Amino acid sequence: MAEAEKRYRGIFILTAFIGLVSACFMAVFSFCLGKVVDVVINPSDSLQTTMLLCIGMAVCGLIASFLYDYARIVYVNKVVRCIKTKLYRALYHKELNAYLSEKNGHYLSLYSKDIDLVVDNYLMPKCSIVSNIMSASVSLLSIFIINWKLGLSFVVLSGVTVVLSQIPGAVMAKKTVEYTQHNSSYMAVLENYLKGFEQVKLLGLGNLFSGKLDANDHVYEKSRKSYLFAKVASNDIGMFIGMLSQLSCMAVGIWFVLCGNMTVGLLISAVQLLNGVFSPLQIFVQDKNLMGTAGEIIQRIDQEQIIAEKTAKEITGKVQEIAFRDLNLQFGNKEIFHDFNMTFEAGRKYAIVGESGKGKSTLMRLLMKYLTQTEYTGNVLVNRQDIRALDSDCVYDRIGYIQRNEFLIDGSVRDNIILYRKDIPDTKIAQLCQHLKLDNELVRKKIDAADSGEVSFGEKQRIDIARFMIHDYDVLIFDEPTSNLDADTANEIFNMIFGIRDKIVIVITHDRSQDVLDQFDVVLQL
Repeated sequence: MAEAEKRYRGIFILTAFIGLVSACFMAVFSFCLGKVVDVVINPSDSLQTTMLLCIGMAVCGLIASFLYDYARIVYVNKVVRCIKTKLYRALYHKELNAYLSEKNGHYLSLYSKDIDLVVDNYLMPKCSIVSNIMSASVSLLSIFIINWKLGLSFVVLSGVTVVLSQIPGAVMAKKTVEYTQHNSSYMAVLENYLKGFEQVKLLGLGNLFSGKLDANDHVYEKSRKSYLFAKVASNDIGMFIGMLSQLSCMAVGIWFVLCGNMTVGLLISAVQLLNGVFSPLQIFVQDKNLMGTAGEIIQRIDQEQIIAEKTAKEITGKVQEIAFRDLNLQFGNKEIFHDFNMTFEAGRKYAIVGESGKGKSTLMRLLMKYLTQTEYTGNVLVNRQDIRALDSDCVYDRIGYIQRNEFLIDGSVRDNIILYRKDIPDTKIAQLCQHLKLDNELVRKKIDAADSGEVSFGEKQRIDIARFMIHDYDVLIFDEPTSNLDADTANEIFNMIFGIRDKIVIVITHDRSQDVLDQFDVVLQL
């Protein structure tokens, strides 16, 4: 956050300067307004000229206010874009196990609700605070010009106002933190339930899950209610304290007029300037309270922007061997692997078969660093280098792990295969699509990412495979590559797999057909 603010400090200073200019115009307007009254009571100058000058200052003040608001919005937009760019970059530098350890809804909340709160409760108030301090200072200085004793009285009353207005700030900060925490929890539940909508519907459990969702929503909306009430109450209390202070200042001003220390026109100018003191002070206190609520959110955003320095090693040479040595892993009370040993060598093809839950995919997810190094014992070695010490990006560049997923982007099937990669020859894409029985009409077919119904499960499976096959990996891992495919297409996929040379090829499959398994060099039964 601090880096983004420093980067656009120039715009912030310009915004503050425009705010100062606006305050100066409004101070001159206040003097002109009092002058109009004095001219009416004691015609010493042209009323018309004084009125025109008063109107001119008001118009200039309005223009300056528009420019200030625009500059403030530009500053906030620049800072937010800088923060989000860093967040997106940091996201794709996260380890898979770190990403998967977060609750559902964490990132949705981070990029939407948390950023909104930073804008509303920190960046906008930060600009406003500087502008309002300068505006109040200009108005107070102008009151000192009218009468220094009056100005001194107003300073004392203003100080009392600021101190008393701090009272609701602590409550508001607490309610804001509670609201953001409940928001994250609710988003996680909502995302998870929506993900399971199909299963819930098919099981006829809609009423049960609707009630559960409603119960979670009740807690979330209750925290929102407390947050909004604290926010409104803080503003109301600040306004009430400000009104009492203004009334006190008015009484002081009237006393000065009655004592003959100032004219009625100057009193009106002082009253107008008084609004230029207390209105900014009220907003200052409100903004200060708001900024006090953003500390924890900013800390979380700053933490998410951190990109760990790479100290891991690169894989030495082409991957010739993958070995699991004395591997032990269990989830809860369920033991998945016990002193497991296995070696996969280049130029050979391996089938991994076994019942569900026996660790077929888990074994490969260990290799792909889905699990942290504390979740298992033993060693996973690539070219005799421990996977724990290897750079993840290097692993993903050498080892392709092809599994079914639901990810699509807006565009054609071809766009969904290349995924923005520009350096892939058209001939290679065409050849690969031919192997996977993706005809030209299908390749040109447009897909709406929000409505994946335009492609079948089988077509989506082939798109998943094609995404990886256009890159030259040393190791190819296929996790159920023929599920959801018809027999002919499944045979084509297996023929393509068996045609791969000089790589480590690992296929996780439920296909127990002896004709298929006989074509593998090794069949690993788990």
